Amino acid sequence: MVTATKILVREPHFGHEHGAGGPWNARLPELSHTLNGFQLALPYLEPYFIDAVRGAREHVKDPQLLEDLRAFCAQEAEHARQHRQYCRLLRKRYPRLAELETGIQQSLVHSRRNHSLPWRLAYTAGYEAITAQFSRWLFANAEDWFRDADPHFASMITWHAAEEIEHRHVAFDVLHAVDPSHALRVRGLVAALKKTYADLNPAVSYMLEVDGLLGRWDSRARRVQLRLSSVRNLLPSLLRYLAPRYHPSQDPEPAAFAVWQRDNAPAGA
Repeated sequence: MVTATKILVREPHFGHEHGAGGPWNARLPELSHTLNGFQLALPYLEPYFIDAVRGAREHVKDPQLLEDLRAFCAQEAEHARQHRQYCRLLRKRYPRLAELETGIQQSLVHSRRNHSLPWRLAYTAGYEAITAQFSRWLFANAEDWFRDADPHFASMITWHAAEEIEHRHVAFDVLHAVDPSHALRVRGLVAALKKTYADLNPAVSYMLEVDGLLGRWDSRARRVQLRLSSVRNLLPSLLRYLAPRYHPSQDPEPAAFAVWQRDNAPAGA
């Protein structure tokens, strides 16, 4: 368990209404829509995560983890708010995204009603592992990804990625306080990976279709290249998660993240 929190609660403003509202980097449309599609679930996933960790408070005895839990919930609530605004902008250009969002929302409502708290925590910890590793990848590639990109989107997704790294241990430690089963933790990650892909793929294909790119050989090639790159960059880190003695604090923090964190500390932090 980490011993000191670096979880800082921020309330940024990104000017979504002035952003691109679609392919935020014309040079990288497949990456643009992969990140756009990933966000569809966030207005519904973040409250799900908050509900799960708050439901476990009585099992948490460590004062530092309780403080981190409160900061985690505050960060996730702000993430949900910001991505809800961004998804509203996306739906103006891609109206069928609303149907996909409804399906995601309904699946999470079903989980809250029918799944146990340990399972919901395992799913939360698994999803947080995915986002933390993706965030490390983002910081390693930010210069390329956000060159010539919509600055409103770049600022938002970088902020979210930084806070995912800051609170990467919280859901993991709360799950361990409730149920330290290694098998449960592994099942939660596998379920989160499967659901992420199931939600992401149709959204990306639809947005590429609207933009006239679906089926084009160059777009298909870039999409395959992006998938291969994601496997190379994310799989080794996610495999570490399967180790019985793994803890999120073992993952090194990118140098670019430390610079961003220093430059974006809230007043008085």
